[in-house]
Amino acid sequence: MARKAAPGFELSLGNDILEGLADVGVYDGTHPALTCATSGGKIFVHCPHERPATIESRSHNMKPEESPIKYLNINRQVTALKTGRYERAAKHDTLLIGTQTNLLAFNVEANSDLFYKEVQDGINTMTFGQVGTIESPLAVVGGNCSIQGFDKEGQELFWTVTGDNVTALALMDMHSNGLKELLVGSEDYEIRIFKNEEVITETTETDKVIALHPMQGTRYAYALANGTVGVYDKHTRAWRFKSKHRVSCLSAHDLDSDGVPELVAGWQNGKLEGRHDKTGEAVFKDTFPSSVSALVVSDYRMDGRECLIGCSYDGLIRGYQPFDKLEDDTAEMDEQLQEQVRTLMQQQQNLSQELRVFEDNMEKHKKGEKDTGLIPETTKVTASLKPNRASSCVTLVLKSTPPTTIIKLAVVTAEFLFGSNESKVCFAPDDTASNTMNIDIAPEKDVGTMLHIKAVVGSSMGKLFHVFEMEFRLPKFSMYVCVRDNIKNPPQGIVTVAITERVNRVTMWAEQSFNFTDHNQSNVIFCARFFSLRTGELLLIDVDPEKGGLVIKGNNMEVVGDIIQDLCQTLQIKELEATADFPAELDDFAKVLMKVDGYNAVRIQLTMEMADSSQLVKALVIRAEDARILSEMPLMRQHYSKLHELNSQLIGEYIKRANNHNELLTALREVNAMIQKAARLRMGQAKTRVIAECREAIKSNHIPSLYRIIKLGHMKS
Repeated sequence: MARKAAPGFELSLGNDILEGLADVGVYDGTHPALTCATSGGKIFVHCPHERPATIESRSHNMKPEESPIKYLNINRQVTALKTGRYERAAKHDTLLIGTQTNLLAFNVEANSDLFYKEVQDGINTMTFGQVGTIESPLAVVGGNCSIQGFDKEGQELFWTVTGDNVTALALMDMHSNGLKELLVGSEDYEIRIFKNEEVITETTETDKVIALHPMQGTRYAYALANGTVGVYDKHTRAWRFKSKHRVSCLSAHDLDSDGVPELVAGWQNGKLEGRHDKTGEAVFKDTFPSSVSALVVSDYRMDGRECLIGCSYDGLIRGYQPFDKLEDDTAEMDEQLQEQVRTLMQQQQNLSQELRVFEDNMEKHKKGEKDTGLIPETTKVTASLKPNRASSCVTLVLKSTPPTTIIKLAVVTAEFLFGSNESKVCFAPDDTASNTMNIDIAPEKDVGTMLHIKAVVGSSMGKLFHVFEMEFRLPKFSMYVCVRDNIKNPPQGIVTVAITERVNRVTMWAEQSFNFTDHNQSNVIFCARFFSLRTGELLLIDVDPEKGGLVIKGNNMEVVGDIIQDLCQTLQIKELEATADFPAELDDFAKVLMKVDGYNAVRIQLTMEMADSSQLVKALVIRAEDARILSEMPLMRQHYSKLHELNSQLIGEYIKRANNHNELLTALREVNAMIQKAARLRMGQAKTRVIAECREAIKSNHIPSLYRIIKLGHMKS
């Protein structure tokens, strides 16, 4: 049972703290300062160690006896905040501030900018540190399907794309080789791990990833929008816990003095709890009066010990020191023992009842009596899949044998399939119950998962039922059905891949990943035709080593990329080149690029017009004030009337600019998504090369090269 965590210190800063926007930085080289984003486009810095006189001289309208808080006006919505040290020899940290369109690196002590960088893809989240083999620490920002890293001069040294809007970033040394991998969470439910610009692993979760945090060794924590929090050890999930409330922030700190940091989660309902990193067992807890906005770890009291600092939305700050592991806690241990005794007593009662029923049945069996209400000892339950074109889904068929038995109830539990509940219950009334039960499944995405099935089986004449538990693997591409008919209009999109794998291994992969079994396939060539139950599109897969290897035809570039990635993962293919042509998607891509050019031209024009109007505003204000001083009231009213009209025009122009910016972001997202889809048609160095060369082609505005890279995988002619 989790123990109540008592804060070592508590203070109220009197400012709202926005979710996830708080960090601790040492700006003067000595004293740690808590930095938080608040409402109104402002950032405040709290440093309790500075002398009041110093604070008074640097703060606006602040008295020495007031709280040591300084404010920084950004005048834009702050979307990301981080502190970091660009140079190891430097003593002070740099404050990094992300807005919807810009990244600011700010020297708090000198009150000056290091750099101010425009980021067209926007900034949703940010982390700081060394990425892979890049020597310089980077401010890594995630935005509209893209990730960028900037050095101390604002130069872009890192760029890559991901499948959707980036919502979480973290850095950790996954392989203990001194090089940090980049953990990326996005809105498409994926957690990707990048080694430099290459994706080395992808993990699909059940909802949008909202937070990532490194733990000890190879473990890292994650949080989802549906209230799930858990820990992965490399690529394997260690545990997870789900709540009806939403996680707002994550951190890691050793509060029970066992030498291993616990996962600390802050929740929107004000709950703060720490869980064991290996088991997920609750270790400590506390409650804030409002949502927990941020969690940071720092030696904030400068006593040589790091403490966990919890920040709530209403500005309440609490610091937690590690508690003594040998502290006498008899009352809590007694409560835990009592709870264990109650649990064991309940289990004893349940087992005793089951034992009595079992003994009665054994006694009747020895006497030769037959109870029509009991199921035979040989009763079995099997599961299989069959396509259901009428309902655009696949049907899980549960069947019990012998036929005299009935399936009364079935509970299917699985990730990714049934929304936030992750389970589906099917009940058969008495008049329709039989030895067969059909359960429709319609996955929204192509993802493989394990179905955990509990079937309640009994006799049609009895009232006693037996629970059968089983597992069934749902193939990743279960929504694709093999068709035997000749295809008159094959898909226009095509990918050709040169592979040296044996045909029987490709057949094995197809049977594992598709709802597919074909005993007529030869060991020389592989040929399969599939129909999508989800979209109605066709998919063709041919393998003939003598004619060039693997050919996949399909109109959806993303689906073909998923198939290639799954094939490479199953057959452990590390490097793969490919040539591709998707006429329909490339035509749409050309239209998107034209939109981007148009939106950029409009943006530049609107910016110039607003700059001219701003100069006119200044002139009118000066003229109006001159007229007021000279007591020329009619002229003053005339100037203010023009100023009012100009202000209305500026508001209208701003609305146009904001709408144009949103449209530009949407178009840029489609551009980054196309680059990601083109990269997923390859593997290894070819995949990384496509991303890097596409970025260079976009920077140089060389559109023909961009098309060539997407089709051939390289820029060379």
